[in-house]
Amino acid sequence: MLHFRHRIVFIGFSLFLPSLAMAEPTIVIAHRGASGYLPEHTLPAKALAYGMGADFLEQDVVLSRDGVPIVLHDIHIDTVTDVAKKFPNRKRGDGRFYAIDFDVAELKTLDVVERFDAQTKKAVFPNRFPEHADVGL
Repeated sequence: MLHFRHRIVFIGFSLFLPSLAMAEPTIVIAHRGASGYLPEHTLPAKALAYGMGADFLEQDVVLSRDGVPIVLHDIHIDTVTDVAKKFPNRKRGDGRFYAIDFDVAELKTLDVVERFDAQTKKAVFPNRFPEHADVGL
């Protein structure tokens, strides 16, 4: 767990300039890479976060069926991959596809997509990303 010291700054003409000189540097932690610009946990999202000057990349990790750590936000993969298309008969009784049910070799065959709602099949954040067809994502 990370703990940060918080400082209360009173803004007033006489206090404002000295407080800027005493301000501690900001630490930027990119959760899931630059996921506001590119699909989460992808190499391009991580590279962009690094290029934007993030101090740290914070990644989520789950395990594949064969015990390989996978960088993935959720334990299920149906809202961020094309798993339903490639493995339609592998969903559980709740209708979801879980990373732990697939070997790493199978997971590597999946294409990562922008997060969509499992029920409506619509993008969770529509129009957030430009079209990526020309950049090979």
